[in-house]
Amino acid sequence: MIKFAKGVILVMKRFFTAIGVIAAALALSFTAASSAAAAPPAPVDVPTPVKSRIESTTVPASALEQRTCRARFTERVNHRRLAEVGSSILDVIPAGAWVPVSCERGSGGEYRACGLTSDYWMEVYWNGGWGYSAWSCVQDWEYT
Repeated sequence: MIKFAKGVILVMKRFFTAIGVIAAALALSFTAASSAAAAPPAPVDVPTPVKSRIESTTVPASALEQRTCRARFTERVNHRRLAEVGSSILDVIPAGAWVPVSCERGSGGEYRACGLTSDYWMEVYWNGGWGYSAWSCVQDWEYT
């Protein structure tokens, strides 16, 4: 009799578990269908947080056809292999030297340099190779 009761309990557990799984699947399918039918939310214009001295990365109308940029830094900055503080240092770029750079900033690991904390980096060409330097140390930046 005990063996029979254990068997019935096991079957009932499986039965109710199956019902629960089916109910959850139905609930999720109805939720997905109702959210897909709803109108998409209006786009929200969220400004990029500015943590550096350069306040805008928008391309001026006079530079739409230009594809190269250059920058110079307020202080000596490390030229790193990757956009991370722990990345290997390829070289040091002296303060005031104009260097070819990418025309966009990129995000990477957070750092503190030139009195600011940021996670924006510039891809920089220096001493024969491309690497990354701290965006917050940029003194001047322009399209060439």
